[in-house]
Amino acid sequence: MAKRVKKAAKKAATKSAKKTVKKAVKKAAPKKAKTPIKKTGKKFLIIYHTPIEAMAQTMDVSPEQMAEGMALWKAWANRVGKKLVDLGSPLVNGKRLHANGLASPSTREVTGYSLLQAEDWDDVMDLLEGHPHISGWDPEATIEIHESIMLPGM
Repeated sequence: MAKRVKKAAKKAATKSAKKTVKKAVKKAAPKKAKTPIKKTGKKFLIIYHTPIEAMAQTMDVSPEQMAEGMALWKAWANRVGKKLVDLGSPLVNGKRLHANGLASPSTREVTGYSLLQAEDWDDVMDLLEGHPHISGWDPEATIEIHESIMLPGM
């Protein structure tokens, strides 16, 4: 009789554990959107400019300083939320292609990009307020903004 009770208790514990795991997996699984999210507004290409010397100096910072800088970028990205279509990345080794087929090094100090979705210029300017790239880490750091337009038939 004791064996039956132990067996029944073990079976109940196993069933309960399986149920708990199923609930946890179901809870952790990504939720399917009921309706697709419709993006509104326009896209804006954000181009970061910084003197090459300043970018070179960032390679020599301590891990703590790097983490502080990245925390500013993460805070900005969290504030902007879904309007940040692509955080982008740093850019290096730019090339300029010429009509004659030759290439030369780019002379523009483009050091990165991001892509934002905004309703209009006022919205994009609000999104860029307090941006870490122009927060004072280098006085010559600038942001250039370009609004993308849809090409007819594309």
